Amino acid sequence: MTGEKTLADDAPDRHFVGRGPESARLRACADGVRAGAPWLAVVEGEAGIGKSALLRHTAAEDLDGFTVLWATGDPAETDLPGGVLAQLTRRAESAGAAPADAPEQPGGPPTAHVLGGQLLLLLGALQEGGRPVAVVVDDVQWADALSVRALGFVLRRLWADRVLTVLATRPGEDRTAEALDRLTRSLDRTVRLELRGLDGDDVVRLAQGLVEGRLAPGLGERLYAYTKGHPLYVRTVLAEVPAAALRDGVLERWPVPPSLRVGIRGQLNRLPRDARELLSGLAVLDARVPLATAGRVAGVTDPVQALGPALASGLARWWPMEPGTPVELVHALQRDAVYTSLTPERRRALHAAAAPLLGTSARWAHLVAAATTADPGLADALERAGSEEASAGRNALAATRLLWSATLTEDPADRERRLLTACAQSLLTMRPTWAARHRPQVEECAPGPLRDCVLGVLDMMAGRFATAETHLRGAWREALAQHRAGLPGADGAAVLAGTFLANITLWNGRGEQTVDIARQTLSLGGLDPATTDFTRAALATGRLWHRGPRAALADLGHLPPAGAAVPDHFLDSLATRGCLRLFLGELPGARRDLAVVVERDRQGAASKMGPLTVSLLSVAHYLAGDWDAAESSADRALAVAAAGEQLLGDAAARFAALCVRSGRGEWADAEQHLARLTLLAGTLGSSTEIVYLGLAGATLAQARADHPAVLRALRPLLADGPGPDGAPRLRYKPFWLWQQSLLVESLTGTGRLDEAAAALRAFREEFDGTGHLRVVAARLAGQLAEAEGRPRDALDAYARALAEDDGGSGRGADGGSPLYLALLEQAYGRLLLATGTGSRREAAARLNAARDRFAALRAAPFAERCDADLAAGGLGGPGRAPGRTAALTERELSVAYAVAGGLTNQEAAAELYVSQKTVEYHLSHIYAKLGISSRRALAAALREDGSPPGFPSPAPRPGPPPPPAAVPAAASRHPRGRDADN
Repeated sequence: MTGEKTLADDAPDRHFVGRGPESARLRACADGVRAGAPWLAVVEGEAGIGKSALLRHTAAEDLDGFTVLWATGDPAETDLPGGVLAQLTRRAESAGAAPADAPEQPGGPPTAHVLGGQLLLLLGALQEGGRPVAVVVDDVQWADALSVRALGFVLRRLWADRVLTVLATRPGEDRTAEALDRLTRSLDRTVRLELRGLDGDDVVRLAQGLVEGRLAPGLGERLYAYTKGHPLYVRTVLAEVPAAALRDGVLERWPVPPSLRVGIRGQLNRLPRDARELLSGLAVLDARVPLATAGRVAGVTDPVQALGPALASGLARWWPMEPGTPVELVHALQRDAVYTSLTPERRRALHAAAAPLLGTSARWAHLVAAATTADPGLADALERAGSEEASAGRNALAATRLLWSATLTEDPADRERRLLTACAQSLLTMRPTWAARHRPQVEECAPGPLRDCVLGVLDMMAGRFATAETHLRGAWREALAQHRAGLPGADGAAVLAGTFLANITLWNGRGEQTVDIARQTLSLGGLDPATTDFTRAALATGRLWHRGPRAALADLGHLPPAGAAVPDHFLDSLATRGCLRLFLGELPGARRDLAVVVERDRQGAASKMGPLTVSLLSVAHYLAGDWDAAESSADRALAVAAAGEQLLGDAAARFAALCVRSGRGEWADAEQHLARLTLLAGTLGSSTEIVYLGLAGATLAQARADHPAVLRALRPLLADGPGPDGAPRLRYKPFWLWQQSLLVESLTGTGRLDEAAAALRAFREEFDGTGHLRVVAARLAGQLAEAEGRPRDALDAYARALAEDDGGSGRGADGGSPLYLALLEQAYGRLLLATGTGSRREAAARLNAARDRFAALRAAPFAERCDADLAAGGLGGPGRAPGRTAALTERELSVAYAVAGGLTNQEAAAELYVSQKTVEYHLSHIYAKLGISSRRALAAALREDGSPPGFPSPAPRPGPPPPPAAVPAAASRHPRGRDADN
């Protein structure tokens, strides 16, 4: 990394002055971290104002006992995914943390939460010796986007870590300002420091430290008035003005040049020729490089001799103790001033000299800078390089290479093709800002499918779905026609247009159109395995929306039965199969499939559906009765969605979190998630968000036993007009059985019995009689029979279903659900009491069994209603008291289940996306609250409180994944990202 700091950077500036309040606030943050709480400090200030100096001073003076990890953003590496995170990771490993075991993905960079998970493990390892950790990132405005998102993920997961994070940035930088604002708003312990110029006294002290002897009277004040306390300006002026003039005060007028650029030119003019040339070479290189390299670029025969005057001028710095004795210019402002002082001929010559001496990435940049006219050979080479980057899934780098190629291309048609291809590659990253800057040029290009495709994707990411579909549909049809005619380049445009057009049709719930588009895309051939699989997944999802989950399963016949045997390039299909099984109520199979995808994604497979899969696994845990696992997964899903800065997954994560919050009566949290879902559905208007919103509102109302509210929540999910049988009809296939069960329940509860009967018949027609929905169907039939005045039929329905349950566990071979079994038991016991059928002992046994299941889930509102039934029947007060684990917080329960399930602290940390320190912290609190001291005792306590039979048992943990296939960064996430309006 050219911008990476070394340990030498930690040394403070011996002329550092002022910054007392800022230093005090950073010192207070460090003290807070020593006391056990993580803190974030954001330092803002314009270039040269002293941010880096403050960071070095703080590291040297106020971070005693800390392990300090440095990283620096580099303007040349903003397109290098994960570059800043890689610097921190290397520093952590060099400081003694074992390397994180996560595979590199040749198909593209890992996701932000995967990188963040690796760093969390390293931070936890560094804290094991009791030392706090400081993560210092300078020039965040130049950090790559993936690293910024991963850092945000890490900071939101530092629950109990002694970690201080200090980020230095320039104000008004669009690339990072919004992300930093979101981050500081989402954390409890943050400070923001805005650096301004030094005050007059500090300027005098700085000047006195830089000049030998005394200053002339009044010169300090005049210096402050001229520079406004800007430290770099002060240093530049003092380097130019003769020391004798400053000491003796012989100057009548302040002889400072009118600008910094002129001042540095004056400094350069007074230097020996070789020193000037060396500084010119460094300005062109714009990086820390070996002294010999700088000398060769500058054409200096003795760079060591030339370096002396350059160091004395204050424009260069040197690391003589490191291999290669690297050197660089001190500050970006000085670099810019030196660079702009070069004549165009000299600048071109220096860039040409630099190109053959540097690595591939830097070499291309220098070759482009050295070109002053169209260069067909270089343009062709850049296009080939861009194509290679695209094949490897490095779409951002491919876009840069192709754009450079376009600028050097003389033929208008080739230039437009390369520009459009560059924009298309950029859009495959799902971050539209880069391509949006070139929209005026795109609009000026000749009409064609690639132009329409780029404009369509830009419109889609900006939320203009109608115009987006018009552009993309036109591009799709024309590209297919060109493909059939055998025209070159048509396949790529067709695949791109088809991929994004399928996103739009799915977004709007038009499944039949999605199936047609995906099928034709697959027929084009030439797709790599991962893209083929994603297209298959899109086809199956379209079939789901059109004909339902059972029909969609037939499109996934290429998958092996066991999810653990699925290779990484089939993970999108596997995730889709898990979703379909969830929709059908096949909970064991759904959990197995989804768990494999989540685990592989955590290991670095970076499947396109990975973030959504975490949310749906949480929902599967909820339905299966593992509510603590569901809460833990929902928490991770929310963190993953936030780290991805995409709205895809946000609605699913909110729905997953709401399910357990509602079931446990945590109304404020549930309503907060519902409000967010309402906002998402209103803003985006997609069928997907509408489904999650309607189902979430109905689930919350069901937990409150509010049947009219359930029906109101389901209203957006209903088709216009009733069906032939007069009952309301649901329009959306995802979660159809769940929606329909709530519809039957709410119609029954509001007295609309004929409609309820018709809706129940429709439910039975779609339900195959297996899975957890078996007891749901029985309860719905019994409730309707009760409402219709047929208590004996209701009792028979309840009794038959309970007799079929495997030992009454609620977890039979077909994947029962404790919540729904408890509701069935409660209904049966209540009706036994109401009708006087059977013995009171049997009624009490049923109600107490239901009460115990509710208590094990900590389903407070359900348990309270069961208590009321017991009391009304004269069968005593509440049943079993809440278990010991009721005292544990959500985060403590997540850790408890992971550890008691057989995971080590490190494995639990990786599973939960936290550090080992957080696991240890929560584990100590868990032991104290439960009065235990071992993992075995913890497992016993969880078992006593209603954990699954056979607990502890680790979650499905697939073996090492097969070597992943190359996964191009295709349109995998929802097109509407959080930054879509940037």
